[in-house]
Formats: sequence, C-alpha cells, structure tokens
Amino acid sequence: MPSKLSSLNKQNLLLEFASLQHACPEGVFVTITPGNPTLWAGVLFARKGPYMPSILRFQISFPAQFPSQPPLVTFSSEIFHPLLTPLSTYTYTTSATDTETVSASDQERLPPGGFSLRHGFPQWFKQARESSGAKSPTGLITGSSAASTVTVYEILEYLKLAFNEESFLDSIPLEAAANPGAYHAWNAHQARKSSRAVSPQSGPSSKRSSGIENMSGTLSGDNESAAATNRGRKPGQWNWEGVWEDRVKRGIQSTVAEQVLFGSSSAADELIRFSSLDPDQLGAILQEMGKDRAI
Repeated sequence: MPSKLSSLNKQNLLLEFASLQHACPEGVFVTITPGNPTLWAGVLFARKGPYMPSILRFQISFPAQFPSQPPLVTFSSEIFHPLLTPLSTYTYTTSATDTETVSASDQERLPPGGFSLRHGFPQWFKQARESSGAKSPTGLITGSSAASTVTVYEILEYLKLAFNEESFLDSIPLEAAANPGAYHAWNAHQARKSSRAVSPQSGPSSKRSSGIENMSGTLSGDNESAAATNRGRKPGQWNWEGVWEDRVKRGIQSTVAEQVLFGSSSAADELIRFSSLDPDQLGAILQEMGKDRAI
C-alpha cells in the first residue's frame, strides 16, 4: 500500500527524480512506479570490483516521513553481500553480531533482500545505536537534522559504492552487516590475500588473518566431524575458505543469465526491461541516440 505522502514530500520526491535524469550515479538506473512516487525500481550495473559484471535489480520504498526516516531498499537479485539480507531468510536484525540472538521484538528488521543503510547513514539509526552503545562510522554526520538532508542521489551513490569498491567492503563493521556470513567470508578472503602477499620469512600474518588458515572444519557438509566442530564455534571462528569466491561467482552468473535478463516469467512485470538485440539492431539504436543528442 503506497505511503500517504504530504503534498510537499511528494513534490520533493518528484523533483529528486527529475534531477537524477541529468545526474545519476554511473551504472545506476531508476524509474518511478506509475501512480506511486513512493516506490522506485532500479537496476545497478557493477562495472568494477568484486561484483563485476553483475546486473542487480532493486526497489526503493519511501516512507511518508522521508527524508526524516530511511527508505527501504530491497534487491530481487540474489547476491552474497555483507549489507544484503539473503532472499531465503525470513527476517534478520540489522544489528546482528556473533553474540546476539534474533527475536521477534528486534527493531530495524530487514525483509529478505533488504539492504542495510545503517553504516552509511547512521543518523537514521541514532536512537537504536545509542541504546546498543554502538559507535558511528568516522566522518559521518548524525542526528535527526542531518537525516533530513539526505538525498536520493546519496543513497544511490552508496549502493553503487557497495558493489564496486573493495575499500567499501573493508569498512563495514559487523554490527552493520545484514548478512554476517558474507561479512566473515569477505574478511577471510581479504586475510588470505594479505597472507599470500607476505613471504613466510617476513614474519607472522597480519592480525586480521590470525588463526584463519589453521582452523579446522568445512562449510560443505562433506566432513561431519568438522561440521560438528564448526557448530560449536561462533561464526567468526568458522573456516570460511573459498566461501566468498564460490558464493559471489554463482551470484554474478545468475544475475547475467539470459533467462533472468530476458526470459523470466516476471520480466513482463518489470518497469525496467532488457531486450536481446543483435549487433545491427544495437547499432541502429545508437545511431538514433546520436542524432537526438545532435539536435
């Protein structure tokens, strides 16, 4: 059901959308649901980084109180990411850690496919952060007045960075992760890269990779005794070797599969659609676009 926007907030959303037609983050495309300016559909093309060349579909649902309250960003593409709740998960708290449990009373829940804005826009989650004692990321503004200054462009730029920049993934704290498994898998992946870059004679591995290479256990389930050992440990102590590479590779392949892009049963319902064109058709379209720009 559409949010009941005030006339002013509705006009502001429409103005923001109009501005994005002239200045939108590279690789991000959005459109408004006809008759409902509070629901936007988008597609993100990861053009560099660990998720390249995935093509990711998402929606943004704006509450009536936006920008004082955060929008809900949900991805319909299944991809393994620390800030993205798995589609197979019913709900997950955005403040999950190794020691916390998930209960029905947890606030700030994300639905399956929900993307956490907690780390990038802490001003929207100030009350929950203060009650939990968590700290804001360095350099980010906080407070309700700061929340009212957030633009849709900034949200889209944040999504772009999340799937294009390794440094962005490195900066995510565990308390902001919507998928703690992806968080641990990424950090283990980075730790192995660091350890391979250091020769055995140069000293011990970095603190970040300490203990990861010599942990026993497996996530495949082939070794029952190892799996039992993993069950007795916290997620940060599991053996995450190869998990990141495997899950992300499979996720990327699924997002660019022809059946998903052109032939899925829901393709006709998508506001942003893809067409399979041969080189001649594509060339003709590009030529027409060039003529339009010259006018």
